[in-house]
Amino acid sequence: MPQISAILPIKTRGRHYADNIGRCDILFSSLRHFAKPDTFHRIVLVVPHDEVDEVSGYAQAWSDFPIEVIDESQYMGIFGEFSQRHQIRNWHRQQIIKLYAPAWIETEYFLVLDPDCFATHAFDASTLLPGGRALTHLQPRNVEPYYWEASAKLLDVDPQLERDGIWWTPAILSRTLCLSLQQRLEAVHGTDWRRVLLANYAIDWTEYTLYWLNAEREGLLERYHATPQPGQRALHAAESVWFAEKMEAWSGARHFAPESDGLFAVVQSNTRIPLQHVVEKLSPHFPVKVQAYRRHFDPALKGAELYSAVARRGLKLLNRLRG
Repeated sequence: MPQISAILPIKTRGRHYADNIGRCDILFSSLRHFAKPDTFHRIVLVVPHDEVDEVSGYAQAWSDFPIEVIDESQYMGIFGEFSQRHQIRNWHRQQIIKLYAPAWIETEYFLVLDPDCFATHAFDASTLLPGGRALTHLQPRNVEPYYWEASAKLLDVDPQLERDGIWWTPAILSRTLCLSLQQRLEAVHGTDWRRVLLANYAIDWTEYTLYWLNAEREGLLERYHATPQPGQRALHAAESVWFAEKMEAWSGARHFAPESDGLFAVVQSNTRIPLQHVVEKLSPHFPVKVQAYRRHFDPALKGAELYSAVARRGLKLLNRLRG
């Protein structure tokens, strides 16, 4: 039986992160119900230095899985080179961590998770790796062309907006293709690939568009990735909750039904949907156990993050005006 690894960056402090422990409890409750712990070779939790002890304590509730908590600071000292608040986007920070996964993961393939994901149907490693390739969810690139254009600029390739491309988390990536992307960025820009991405904080590159475009450039997509065949479920449910107003209409009965498609769904964390509301929606379909946890809410940090977002928007607008 093949195994797959997983990577899950976690923050508990900041604008959208105060309930991330509770979201992880939902995620791991769903994994217990729909998959066996030995599906995974290793599940790496990557945590900021000042949150490691706290998250390690909470992670004991998930210790039936092969959990390893990683201190981000031991590997990402390069973040310190970008000390201005607007230079470090938490969104980009987590994407860099995901692309760095080959340093911690030994299996060829790894499942990328966020705390706001959860499983909706039974699976094992063979389900996620049909024919030994990564099950992949696609959508047209022209739905969100700015991500593809920004990544193509960094890789010096054509974004090929008329084609399909990989969709958002959860996703399954190849360590070989991640390492290839790292090498390509360093070859094009002549410096550490992480520094390349950090220095381009004002444009909307993403880990998945970078990964996909580089694999496409090398002609390796079909070797490492597969779309679902007849009788196979897709990686994503037909519908997730990306906006708060969609939550009431989202039907658990429909998406958990045996005849429904998709192995995972998302209730996006930045919607500010109360965690208890999510639990109430999901608990009829699998047992959910949420441990007591401390919610970190810092008005000063929230204000700093809002400033950062506004500053970056201004820089992006300036870049567009300059052409």
